[in-house]
Amino acid sequence: MTQLRSAAERRETLHALADALADARDAVLEVAAAETGLTEARLADELDRTTGQLRLLGDFVADSRDRPVITSPHAAPDGADIVQVQVPIGPVAVFAASNFPLAFGVLGGDTGSALAAGCPVVVKAHPAQPKTADLLAGIAARILDAATFRLVHGGPEVSLALVRDPAVRAVAFTGSPSGGRALMDAAAARPDPIPVHAEMGSLNPVLVLPSALPATAWPAALAASVTGSAGQLCTKPGLVVLPATADGDDFADGLDAAIAAVAPFERMLTPAMTVAHAAWRTRAGAYGTVTDTASPRHPFAVRVDADRLTGELLEEHFGPAVVLCRCPVERYGEIVTRLPGSLTATVLADPLDERLPPLLDELVPLAGRVILNGVPTGVAVCDAMHHGGPWPATSNPLHTSVGTGSILRFLRPVALQGLPPGLVSRFG
Repeated sequence: MTQLRSAAERRETLHALADALADARDAVLEVAAAETGLTEARLADELDRTTGQLRLLGDFVADSRDRPVITSPHAAPDGADIVQVQVPIGPVAVFAASNFPLAFGVLGGDTGSALAAGCPVVVKAHPAQPKTADLLAGIAARILDAATFRLVHGGPEVSLALVRDPAVRAVAFTGSPSGGRALMDAAAARPDPIPVHAEMGSLNPVLVLPSALPATAWPAALAASVTGSAGQLCTKPGLVVLPATADGDDFADGLDAAIAAVAPFERMLTPAMTVAHAAWRTRAGAYGTVTDTASPRHPFAVRVDADRLTGELLEEHFGPAVVLCRCPVERYGEIVTRLPGSLTATVLADPLDERLPPLLDELVPLAGRVILNGVPTGVAVCDAMHHGGPWPATSNPLHTSVGTGSILRFLRPVALQGLPPGLVSRFG
């Protein structure tokens, strides 16, 4: 497969892809809505995010910000200069995600960042969205040749074959922990193991300090974050920890009521996800009090005490459901020690609350993004964003799949020693 060489060529390609997507807007929204069940309004925002991130990545590489050159003059034992440059890692296998069919789909951020790095891409379509994948691949084919971009369909056997292909040098995946682990195992078992950048399950805990309880807008805001897009977001809050006080109970009552007021979802991305949501509602009743709703398709909360917060209550459950944990504030630190690595961790508190700094100290090692007085859903595409986190949120917490830093996943450093500037420039 062919690498995109110059920064100008890479910018031109990424902007052309963004323009082509924008031109095909109506067709893309229609096909994606029919295939995913997501609303056209939600998909319209996602399409804008997708075209915006392609242009952002293109402008970033045009300024040569993706490939910093580090020079150590006369540092070699013989006095030669050593210059470190960044080079494309090689062909990248991208696995399209189901919950973001555009932003993490065939022409989403993983494909865009690999192309921005100068790497050719093979995209594995998500089995639940073949028509959307084919439409997006057809748009790409107007700009990219077969040596730079390809689309493949198939099940698990195709996924594993792609990871094992000797030509593939890196993998980008967004999906379930079991799927990510299978790809990681296949990559590690190769004669020449390759990196797998997998974004997987995330609990995204929210811890509420007493100083935030008087703010009456938070229960509705959290409910919207839990239930938006039928809870099918990687940053959906899966756990809310509340003070074991009368005010904390009132907050929980408000959040529970706001969730109960949301209409049942018509469908999820796949039938299996709908079944899993209903099954989790049934199991959750064994742990605590579950929101009283008439439909298994309804969003719900399960309310538990701190001593019961263990096992699958600390796992991601894809869909519009959340665990509400009643806990004495002095035990919040203990709760944090039980939590798995996450994409996000959120605190609601007065910024001057004296309990806030030590709580932040405990949460920063846990998550890739720490939020004060916000909700974790809604990921800004920008230079400073880090959309990653410790295991099991991702396979490598050093990297992000959103923002301009996502390009670094597909570059590797090379130190050039003793080369004259004219030859160094071929790689810098």
